[in-house]
Amino acid sequence: MSNSKKTKSGSTSGTPPASPKPEAFERHLTKLTETNRQLKRKIFDLYTIFEISRNFNSVLDYQTLLDSFVLTCLAQVGAAKGAVFLKEDGQSDSFVMARGKGSGAMPGPALQFKTGSRLLDYLTRLNRPVTTEELAGDLAAGNEQKILKIFQPGLVVPLIYQTRLSGLLLVSDKISGRPFHVDDVEFLSILGNQIAVAIENARLYDAEKAASTQLRAAQQQLLDSERLAALGEMSAKVAHEINNPLGIIKNYLLLIRRSLRENVEARNYTDVVSQEISRIARIVKELMQFHRPDGLPLEPTDMATVVEEVLALMSQKLEKNGITVVRQINNDLPPVPASAEHLKQVVLNLVINAADAMPDGGTLEVGLKTAGEQLSVRFADTGPGIPVELIPHIFEPFFTTKKFSEGTGLGLSVCYGIIRRHKGSILFHNTDRGGCFEILLPIHSQKQSHG
Repeated sequence: MSNSKKTKSGSTSGTPPASPKPEAFERHLTKLTETNRQLKRKIFDLYTIFEISRNFNSVLDYQTLLDSFVLTCLAQVGAAKGAVFLKEDGQSDSFVMARGKGSGAMPGPALQFKTGSRLLDYLTRLNRPVTTEELAGDLAAGNEQKILKIFQPGLVVPLIYQTRLSGLLLVSDKISGRPFHVDDVEFLSILGNQIAVAIENARLYDAEKAASTQLRAAQQQLLDSERLAALGEMSAKVAHEINNPLGIIKNYLLLIRRSLRENVEARNYTDVVSQEISRIARIVKELMQFHRPDGLPLEPTDMATVVEEVLALMSQKLEKNGITVVRQINNDLPPVPASAEHLKQVVLNLVINAADAMPDGGTLEVGLKTAGEQLSVRFADTGPGIPVELIPHIFEPFFTTKKFSEGTGLGLSVCYGIIRRHKGSILFHNTDRGGCFEILLPIHSQKQSHG
């Protein structure tokens, strides 16, 4: 009798089970390999998304952010072209193409997605990428159909921010011709949510930057108003104090002139003194206008003629000081609504300042050109310029960089007031050769009072 025992199945105890068939083992190994590959791909995609998101969140320039987003999506999934659709001002009711990259036709500005459409409501609820074929049916309206056709076959990725649709990413088919893999869809879905946050951050930054710019402009306007108010108050006090003695001097001059009778030479001297006193009285009157400014008689004025008349008046002084005048005056300059006499006073003051800045000679460049809706008048010298820390104060009353005996500090303040009453602006900046004053005057009349 044999000592070996058989099991109920008939197999001999102690005998190892039959090994699996090679085909089953191969299938199992293939499945494990594919699972491992997918896990590695997911890990890689998550790491890539993390790095991309970190880079996106560090980019605050709106246009740069959109460029980076579209190009990254195309490179990552290998699509031929792509475009991102956003609301123009963040509040409109239409999504227009904000950025498009790649080869082939792109939607024109007339092709837009309208908020509240069936297509957009569906994408918002779904919150995941969808193929253009799936959306091209009854869901899409006329213009939406045209946009989807441009990117077909492709994907539409909703960009969701806090449960609301903030934009759309559309990518066309792959350059390789292969269909989109599930990993591509997941990658774009996660990246789309990340970029929605980054876009909102960039918009908030732009809004904050615009608000900051407006605040600085308002502060500058307030400073300008305070400066003009200080100048007006000072002018009123100076004019009041000067007017009385001027009247007395004029009266006594009249008496002296009568007593001279036949002394023609002495009478000529008194005439000269009388003319100069009249000029002082006129200046005092203009100073009074800073306190109670009269409306300037604005008429169409050829600024080039005004400048040439002043340069002709100053030609001997400029030539004597060894200063060469270089004209850069465009032809066919439009006239500006202005008071020619007041602008002559401004130009004369700026030319004198330029001459004083170049006691040993130099070059004065005078440029006139249009700058949008304004006329630009520039006076650039080759002098030493003005220290940067002093530039904000040069238009203040009694502020001067000249010696006490050479200037009162009123010239630029008066120029500033005249230009502001013309609804223009006067600026100064240093150049690589010296200093430059620029006057900007509106070409067209403004509705505001010119007082």
